Amino acid sequence: MKKIITLLFIVLLVLCGCTKKEETVEPEVIDTSSLSIVSPTGAPVLAFYNQMENENYTRVSADAIGALWTGDNSPDVIVVDLTSGIKAIENGADYKLGAVLTFGNFYLAGTGNDEDKELNTGDSVVLFGNENMLPNKVWHYLFGEEFDENLVYEGNAQLAAGALASGKSSEGNDVDYVFIAEPALTASLKNNENAYVYMDIQEAYKNKSGLDMIQATLFINNRVSEETGKAFLDELEKSINDGLNNPTLIEEGLSVYSGEEAVTQYGFNPAVVLNVLNRKNALGNNAMGLGFKRAYDIKNEIDAFLNVFGIEDTGEEIYFR
Repeated sequence: MKKIITLLFIVLLVLCGCTKKEETVEPEVIDTSSLSIVSPTGAPVLAFYNQMENENYTRVSADAIGALWTGDNSPDVIVVDLTSGIKAIENGADYKLGAVLTFGNFYLAGTGNDEDKELNTGDSVVLFGNENMLPNKVWHYLFGEEFDENLVYEGNAQLAAGALASGKSSEGNDVDYVFIAEPALTASLKNNENAYVYMDIQEAYKNKSGLDMIQATLFINNRVSEETGKAFLDELEKSINDGLNNPTLIEEGLSVYSGEEAVTQYGFNPAVVLNVLNRKNALGNNAMGLGFKRAYDIKNEIDAFLNVFGIEDTGEEIYFR
């Protein structure tokens, strides 16, 4: 009898064990919505297409970012060209390099003013930004100092787009060529029937250096915790890849603003974005150059790119990982 009772007890224990539900541990959700983000207008805005109603995301002129690296109001996240960001860290900016967001959307376009349609000494060329920014550095890497006497600097890509559309600088002088970024290029070509694409800068750069272009890069302030920073990068990577796989998502995100207000907010007309994203450049990439790569994962490529401009290899301590 005792054996029977013991056996029944064991069976009951087994049955109870089988019906016991396994406890599931929900992954911790890290809120990144409070992070302050600043990017220049133009192509980098596309990386944040789903942030247009986020009051913590600000878009500024490219030449305004240099003043934001230090001080109590410095943002949690800054997007800027690679060389400017590296220089800022060297000068004491409390940031680390997190990701690369664009890989080349530069083009040289003719306004139609140059009669022989060949770039020659004496032709005037518009660059956007200032002498410390990437367009100027890339230009001088490709062409040296041959055109220095006739270079015209406009403060941002939007002003450069105006020069291509009108054939005149913001000061009213005729210009022959404009170094410009997409999607401002496409919009300007529609506004000037005489304008044309003279050179794909990505192709010219790769032909000379053997490297791919690295443009907009993302830097994270050291005050941001490792967990929050990683969660932010994970979310950004997913949203960018989702947008590239389904460009309609980007179009919908940018629809928050329309007309002239959209141009003011983004630095481009969002109506042209889908067309540009679906078009390939000379290297076979989307013409916007939009993408996502963790900076530390491509450190060797970053160092090689910087070396072209006489900048030494980066130390691992400047990377967010």
